[in-house]
Amino acid sequence: SSYINIALWNDNASNSLVSYPWGDLYKTIFYANSVIADVMSAEIDTQDDSREQVMAEALTLRAFMHFELLNLYAKTYNANTASSDRGIPVATSIDIEQRYVPSTVEKVYEQILSDIEEAKSLWKVEEQPEGTKYRFSKKTALALEARIRLYRSEWEQALSLAEELIPTCVLEDFNDPQATLPYVTSSKESLMNLEKIVGSSDVRDLYVLPEYMSKYKDGDLRPAKFFVKDGEYYKLVKGNGDNLKVSFRGAEIYLISAEAAAHVDGKLDLAKNRLKALMEKRLTPELYAEKSVEINSMNQQQLLEEVADERAREFVIEGHRWFDLRRTTQPEIVKPNPSGNTSTITLGSGGVGYVIPFPTVATESNPNLHN
Repeated sequence: SSYINIALWNDNASNSLVSYPWGDLYKTIFYANSVIADVMSAEIDTQDDSREQVMAEALTLRAFMHFELLNLYAKTYNANTASSDRGIPVATSIDIEQRYVPSTVEKVYEQILSDIEEAKSLWKVEEQPEGTKYRFSKKTALALEARIRLYRSEWEQALSLAEELIPTCVLEDFNDPQATLPYVTSSKESLMNLEKIVGSSDVRDLYVLPEYMSKYKDGDLRPAKFFVKDGEYYKLVKGNGDNLKVSFRGAEIYLISAEAAAHVDGKLDLAKNRLKALMEKRLTPELYAEKSVEINSMNQQQLLEEVADERAREFVIEGHRWFDLRRTTQPEIVKPNPSGNTSTITLGSGGVGYVIPFPTVATESNPNLHN
């Protein structure tokens, strides 16, 4: 019930109990800026000088936070309009007198990509060991850049980055009864576990609409692991508190490769192979054999639609769906209204409602956000 206004797309309602993320993300940027300003001049207190690694982590974390904020509160990237589309304030220094005025979408991305590029020569840790996967490494910095390039429709760059990662990305096989669920921190599929997507107290109240469930076919092994039937609806049982803490995992890298390859001339077969490689681990052999034949016969548009549906099936409540809808088709969405005032509520198509306004808590403390 605390999320009811978000569920109703009733942004900045006066009675909201939960606000959209803003302050915590900028607080993380503040701490990253502090590290960036001071770490290279810090005294060495161990035999292992890790200052460059820490600097690379801070730069990448700052890039990630700006990327998350931009994709919540600005229009999706469009190369033709990004230089004039309003973005978010960029924070790269600690200055309490600074006027935080929104930059353009293009300027924000310039800062994001600049931070990632600067970090590339500093990495010392190829991959974080289990137990410290909440910290960035060279591998997860590549995963972040692959996601960014995908969101910017830079298909060849996204494909190159994903393909560089795939040889080291292991997939959990749902046909194995002993397989670890891929979204938990102990999974071999896990690349990074920074963000707590949802807590156990929230999971019990999350339901999925029947039309969403129709994306799963008989023989898909995910529904039994993700949901339980509760009357007309399906209740989410995926995850349990701290175990559901996903930032990047192997399945996303395969799907980035599949989507990007489908947009690159001559790479349609590669796109199909990457999609099938994931499906083989999520479907029964019987359904996989059927889907494999179906995918092999698809044209580019059909394959892109299948990849979009596969992302929906795979990443339930992991923080992808909203961003996937807004960066692609931005469809109209109609769903039952749980408040009872009307029978349904609608999110408009073509961008109407797909940009969240700055939270009230932010605009009240910073009048520059009204510009």
